[in-house]
Amino acid sequence: MTKDCVDHSSPPPSAKIHNQTHTETGRAKAISDGKVILVATTIFFLLCIVIAFIFSATRRTTKKPDNRGLVSKQSVKDEVLPVQLPPESIHRRSSESNRRSKSGSRRESATKTGMADMVMVNGEKGEFRLQDLMKASAEVLGNGVLGSAYKATLAGGLSVVVKRMRWMNRLGKDEFDAELRRFGKLKHCNVLTPLAYYFRKEEKLIVSAYMPKGSLSYLLHGTTDRAHTNLNWPTRLKIVKGVAQGLDFIHKEFATHDLPHGNLKSSNVLLTETYDPLLSDYAFQPLASPNNVAQAMFAYKSPEYVQYQQVSPKSDVYCLGIIILEVMTGKHPSQYQIDGQSGIDIVQWVQTSILENRALELIDPEIASNASSTDNMLRLLEIGAACVESNPDKRLPLNKAITRIEKIS
Repeated sequence: MTKDCVDHSSPPPSAKIHNQTHTETGRAKAISDGKVILVATTIFFLLCIVIAFIFSATRRTTKKPDNRGLVSKQSVKDEVLPVQLPPESIHRRSSESNRRSKSGSRRESATKTGMADMVMVNGEKGEFRLQDLMKASAEVLGNGVLGSAYKATLAGGLSVVVKRMRWMNRLGKDEFDAELRRFGKLKHCNVLTPLAYYFRKEEKLIVSAYMPKGSLSYLLHGTTDRAHTNLNWPTRLKIVKGVAQGLDFIHKEFATHDLPHGNLKSSNVLLTETYDPLLSDYAFQPLASPNNVAQAMFAYKSPEYVQYQQVSPKSDVYCLGIIILEVMTGKHPSQYQIDGQSGIDIVQWVQTSILENRALELIDPEIASNASSTDNMLRLLEIGAACVESNPDKRLPLNKAITRIEKIS
């Protein structure tokens, strides 16, 4: 009998079909998984590219611009911060802006791009241009109601103060130029004259010489090292006499003004190396915007304005009286504060102490030890008190105040 030969190593047809189907399914799954991985990888790289682009664009947007202007250094934090000059002066350059006037004063020269240069009104310290200020580094000196002040040291070594005025929008370009040139011609040993100005409709820069000792306010209140400020009795008397003489000169030069000075206060009394006082920020009333002048100028804190909204040259005498009392007491007057929350009401304190025969208690202890000069100190205190009388008609006239001050030694 013949036996059928059966190859047991070969699977039956159904098993082959099953294995083929399983193999094809595995391959399809592998291909599908590969596609998923490829798509995921592609999406991942695309996301990385998008994130990198967004990060790069953000950095370009938030990066500080290259000002090439005044770079301010906070005197307290010693931190360098950008102080941008007007946009035209930083970003717009034109060869026409380099032209100088034949007179050598460099009047404002409008260019094709609208840029203008500094206008020199006093050449005693030499000449400089807006570009010179743009290259200089500057230290923030202070921020006031009228504007900000910066010290800038030019390439030639000249140190100047640049004041950015916020509220000088009352006059047009020609009238403003005439006023600043008038200031530049003033000659008095106790009056600071500007060197140059920059005019834009929205902003004005006024440049003057830097005074190394700073302001009277700083020496009285802004330093803890008062022992080295040399504000002894002779120095304080010298300062008061210089302030009075400077104010008298300004009153004669600007006799037609309602407020010949208008902003006399200790922070606007600058001191030379030899403690000679120089008055600044004077005769600004015609330049300042009427809507802001009362807020910006100290003479508008006089009693006659507070009560009756009236000012006069006697308002400047009131300001002189505040300075005298401040110098003699060493106290910071609350009258300087906008909110009235800091300092001492120096007028009320002095008047009350004099009435109660306690005038000696008013004298700054740092000079009170000079017993030989006590009588002269009390005389100067009385002059200061007479200058701050609330009734302008009873207030000491400026000429009489100067005469009495000059007699003190």
